[in-house]
Amino acid sequence: MVSVFAEQYFLFPLVAIALAALMVLLCRWAFSKAKGGSLVRRVDLRPAERDSFGLLIDVRTVPTYNEARVTASKLKDFGIKATTARTKDGWTVYVWPQDEAAARGLLDAP
Repeated sequence: MVSVFAEQYFLFPLVAIALAALMVLLCRWAFSKAKGGSLVRRVDLRPAERDSFGLLIDVRTVPTYNEARVTASKLKDFGIKATTARTKDGWTVYVWPQDEAAARGLLDAP
């Protein structure tokens, strides 16, 4: 049986090592600290505007992070997808538009 790399048996390991090194360098760049521009980390840590989160609807703004997480957890317990973000007004809880009425009803209930 004849192998494809029978005459150049050293070529395949070199190509595999080069591709692995390229992937390592790409991952190091993508997940690096913000100094060089990360792809996955937010660079600007200032509070955002309340309406700068696309389709998400703000349902409640509270002063502390813990209150926001408790509120989001309460919504999640009832099957409503919720997230929190730091805004200029405090910590805001966001939900998807189809869940807005249910979230407001749940949070406004005594």
